[in-house]
Amino acid sequence: MADIDWTTELRKIERQYDGLPPEPTPAELRSRREIERREQRREQDRIYRIGTIGRLGLVLALAVGIWFWPYAHDCGLRLYAYFAASVVIVIGGVWSIVRSWRARAPIVHAVALLVTLWGMILLASQVLPRVGYARVDPAAPPTWSCQA
Repeated sequence: MADIDWTTELRKIERQYDGLPPEPTPAELRSRREIERREQRREQDRIYRIGTIGRLGLVLALAVGIWFWPYAHDCGLRLYAYFAASVVIVIGGVWSIVRSWRARAPIVHAVALLVTLWGMILLASQVLPRVGYARVDPAAPPTWSCQA
């Protein structure tokens, strides 16, 4: 009779009297906590993927928008602004590559790779002729600064 824990027994009787279910066992509690952790993780992964897609959408909008660049970008400050926009595309693409890899989103990752490649092509199309690597018209070679 001495090995009965009357506090525990009284708690069980009170729960039963109040119409509550019996207290869960430690195994049931672990199972519930594990299910809650999985649900939290799924929600965090979903939010992370949405954020990744949103960031890639902004970079993709810039990558498509640069195609319609409204200014001449043959020399001077306008050329440097074009370079800055192209660098932002590359940096944003690399950022999206890393995030999509962590989010395990293969389609988003592929699009991020293409956007980064597009930004690098834009940069190369302006830099290579100016450094003498690409073939250009010898009568009017591209320059870095505009003639005053």
